[in-house]
Amino acid sequence: MREALLLLLIIASGFVASGLIASLYRLLSGKPDYAPDPKTEAGRLAAVGLTIFTGPAVLTFNALKASAAEQPRAYLAAVLAVVALWSYVLGLFVVSLAINLPSPF
Repeated sequence: MREALLLLLIIASGFVASGLIASLYRLLSGKPDYAPDPKTEAGRLAAVGLTIFTGPAVLTFNALKASAAEQPRAYLAAVLAVVALWSYVLGLFVVSLAINLPSPF
């Protein structure tokens, strides 16, 4: 039971981090959707790095935005499974960063 709660905590922390970064991008860019438009090679590299961290939130938003007539229910289940795995990996990164940061107290 304890391991299942830890798993859910790690997935949630990865998804929350993804959502925060995606929302921050949308706020700073002024675009309503996630659509980076890089002009240089450095911009393309930054867009890939940004997509690595914003992927779960963007995928979930787009999958839920699509109407049921456009996509079958299995599509939503597959997307949510991929998002859970992706959020788990991001969550491991976020939690390991949080554990290794020096405490200010």
